[in-house]
Amino acid sequence: MTVSIITPVYKTPATLLVRFLKSVFSQTLTDIELIAVNDASPDDCPRILDAAAAEDDRMTVIHRTVNGRAGMARNDGLDAARGDFILFADADDFMRPDMCKTLATLARTHDADIVACSWAEVAEGGKVIRTHRLADRLFDLEVKRDRTHCSRTLTYALWNKLFRREAIHGLRFEQFEVNIGEDTLFNVAALCGCRRMITTTHVGYEYTIASESASHRKAKGLPYLETIARSQERIRKELERAYGTEGRMHADWLALKRYTTGSEWIAGNPDIAERKKLRKHWHGYLVNELLPGMTNYLTLARFFYLLGLLGNVKGTARLMRMAVRGYDRLLFLPYMMLHRTNQSKQIPVGGNKNG
Repeated sequence: MTVSIITPVYKTPATLLVRFLKSVFSQTLTDIELIAVNDASPDDCPRILDAAAAEDDRMTVIHRTVNGRAGMARNDGLDAARGDFILFADADDFMRPDMCKTLATLARTHDADIVACSWAEVAEGGKVIRTHRLADRLFDLEVKRDRTHCSRTLTYALWNKLFRREAIHGLRFEQFEVNIGEDTLFNVAALCGCRRMITTTHVGYEYTIASESASHRKAKGLPYLETIARSQERIRKELERAYGTEGRMHADWLALKRYTTGSEWIAGNPDIAERKKLRKHWHGYLVNELLPGMTNYLTLARFFYLLGLLGNVKGTARLMRMAVRGYDRLLFLPYMMLHRTNQSKQIPVGGNKNG
């Protein structure tokens, strides 16, 4: 078996689930298996999955009796997977026909443990909203500069990556209070344990922007902020364990980026009183937890502290995002020039550059 596709299913709209299943069974690489984990979905999803499995013996359905959210469902899939490579996909998205074949071929040709492809964001009807392009590059994760680049630029979604099963053997998703954080932690742990990573211009995946998606609900409250804080602590420990002081640098940078994300969530909360309460809590997290232990990027962290004293929540969140992007470009520009000339290796992929 070449590729195991693991997909949690919970309250996925029937039309999107059927579309996803068709995209899996239309893959040009036929040596695949689909492990669909029904996460105690209370609707018609279990019936749709069982019907699809009855028509194609490459599909296995695991029925959970208790909802464990995406992370626990993926763990069930990992326990059952037999493929040389693992691909995590969401049941409301779409895999382009040559995704599995292209990524598996790249992994085998270049002996890579992770292959990340470019992707498109699409509306529920399938219209492409925007395309996110990665470069055709091979990274040696045993080289510090390559690790730094990947740690800084890695998209912490799961669905655009193929993982060598042997390289992530033993890794499992951790459960946090709400359904965020586990993807980032899994990606970080995988990166720490892998030797080579490839990024490709090939657009293999279509990510559906759905109004009911958990990642797009605007009113994210205290449990979401607490989950960022707790998962960040686990991420820091994982990076320090793998890379020591270098890992702490990556963790500090990621902490400030995720603090910015939390600030944007607060700004998007429509309840004024709730925004005020969340803003106070989040500023306290920066002062009491992040700043005392931060050894890198202190100028940016202190700037965030000063912004937190201002009253305009939306304005401060916007300034934080601008500061992160500007700091990112200025700080890493010399590294990027060296990286492009000395470290990264262009690889011939021949991806679908027109999306």
